Amino acid sequence: MPNIQTTAFEPIVLPASDNGFTFHSYATSPRGEQLVLTTYGEKAFLLQILQRKHNTLIKTQKLTRLSPVSILQDALHSFASLHDLELTYANIHPEKKSIIQEEDFSILKGIEYFVTQLSYKKKIIVEVGFGSGRHLLYQAKQNPDKLIIGIEIHKPSIEQVIKQCKLQEIDNILIADFDARIFLQLLHSNTVAQIFVHFPVPWDKKPHRRVISDAFVQESLRVLREQGTLELRTDSENYFAYAWDTFNNLSKYDLHIRKNYDLPISSKYEDRWKRKEKNIYDFILTNEERSEEKKSFDTITFEEEVSFEDVQKRFQNITIKGDDHFVHFEDIYFIDEKNGFIKISLGAYEKPEHKFLLFKENKIQYFPSTMLPLTQNVKSHKIIKEFLYV
Repeated sequence: MPNIQTTAFEPIVLPASDNGFTFHSYATSPRGEQLVLTTYGEKAFLLQILQRKHNTLIKTQKLTRLSPVSILQDALHSFASLHDLELTYANIHPEKKSIIQEEDFSILKGIEYFVTQLSYKKKIIVEVGFGSGRHLLYQAKQNPDKLIIGIEIHKPSIEQVIKQCKLQEIDNILIADFDARIFLQLLHSNTVAQIFVHFPVPWDKKPHRRVISDAFVQESLRVLREQGTLELRTDSENYFAYAWDTFNNLSKYDLHIRKNYDLPISSKYEDRWKRKEKNIYDFILTNEERSEEKKSFDTITFEEEVSFEDVQKRFQNITIKGDDHFVHFEDIYFIDEKNGFIKISLGAYEKPEHKFLLFKENKIQYFPSTMLPLTQNVKSHKIIKEFLYV
């Protein structure tokens, strides 16, 4: 990700603006780490300043990274210019302009869009972890009357697909930069025609991070239309055995298994394994039942005000656990006596979310985005309120 390094860093008076960016304030932790609250139009994110032994590293705080990456590059360039920094290293390259423009990123939607604005007028196809995007783009061109949703967290892959959508004039793709294990919970029941999970990371040493799980399969069956399919494709013998056990946990299923079946489109990754004559397996699970409608989602907010001065007095790095949920209060950052951030992890043990709490004039909000009221998140939110409103 973009970053710059300098031998000496001296803060300036904020807020300050340059080239459309506004750097609002520094926030400093007791350990000396600094964050810089930054906005660009309606986008908000944090820069992170790390003082090291021989230099200072400045980059985007990873929980608040956004696309296109050119925004982050330009933000660091403006930050360096305002602070008159003598850089010893930089990978921001502001002079290199991509073929894709900021408006092309309109197909990359924030997670709130899929909760409150997603249209279900068209049949939906979902691809989890689209990588290079070959299969995703193929599905979009083969199904111009359907909405194709691609889920991916790898920023370069996202930007590559956006570029190809522009070059190939494809207009029926939406992209979600989000955890696929959670995403399906946001969709309405009986709305998806197909779900593709091609070559997921095997996570042999951390099986709890695998996309395929009992919960994921159940959510897939809920969102799939009758005769809709979930297709898993893998080259991992371990994942094949694990997936077979997972599907076999279903009390009733229509499951087909294929070995070394050639699809109309093949990824670079798949081409490599085919050249090495590695076995490739497909599981195709067909949904045979209509599911009940799921309760619509809302967002979680803090309605009561609280004094940041009071909160900081009792703050400590602690983890509070429930039966299937937790909250870890990780760090605190001070803008001034009345404003600041608290860094937290929360939610389900196997699928935690990472956020900041932004305290501003006695009001609180999740940052950089709102919190979705999934079951474990609602429980974790209750813990946070009990901690804050003592």
